Amino acid sequence: MSYFSDIRRGVVTTLRGLRLTARHVFTKPVTIQYPEQTTYVSPYERGFHEYEPDACIICGSCAKVCPVDCIDMAKEGRGKSAVVTRFAIDYSKCIFCGLCLEPCPTDCIHMGTHFDLSTFERHESIVIDFVKGEGPWRTVLTSAPKGMGVRAHE
Repeated sequence: MSYFSDIRRGVVTTLRGLRLTARHVFTKPVTIQYPEQTTYVSPYERGFHEYEPDACIICGSCAKVCPVDCIDMAKEGRGKSAVVTRFAIDYSKCIFCGLCLEPCPTDCIHMGTHFDLSTFERHESIVIDFVKGEGPWRTVLTSAPKGMGVRAHE
């Protein structure tokens, strides 16, 4: 008796699978042609960092807390006359954990929603120096509102 029940169970499960397949055969595909079309990105997405050098007090706490040591920061001068000369992030090491946001007393570093690291040359996208104007700067299209991020949930 178990032989025929095994055959019956096999036919029933095959028909269930075919019914599911038939349901999706006639639906329109949801493929997105990526460079030309983009989807909605949540404001809580952890994309590239956004850095505001005007608000930075050059404390270096973001570089100290980074678990993979991917933030390189350099300054020129001392005290209130100090100026940031280099704020670079090595995205070949970065794990997009967001731990660098927490210790910043002035909230000058944010996680943006821009996430595309593809380029034609590898060295163009590995290290981005934000002081030189490289990388995704705060724009309406690529950024979450300034208050969004880790601190918005406290």
